[in-house]
Amino acid sequence: MMTISSMINKGLIARGRIFTFSVQLPDKPGQLEYVAHVLSQCNANVIGVDHNQFKNFARFSEVELRVTCETNGESHIQKIIDTFSEEGYIITKIN
Repeated sequence: MMTISSMINKGLIARGRIFTFSVQLPDKPGQLEYVAHVLSQCNANVIGVDHNQFKNFARFSEVELRVTCETNGESHIQKIIDTFSEEGYIITKIN
């Protein structure tokens, strides 16, 4: 089962149907809500989030957020990246 699941996930990633990225956020209230709002406006369905204040060396000023979401291909992924970029956030693709 694990092999089949792994193959399916790799296929979804290769086709741009699953997108995982990280973004550095200011360590202040409301940032998770902001990211969720942007992804909602971009029609991306969030399937996983890792918000850990202790991963970043600048712990008292920034937080790394990793998000995995369902997307509709490479153009949809680029739209998400561009939307965050317009707001001053830099997206780092993880897959």
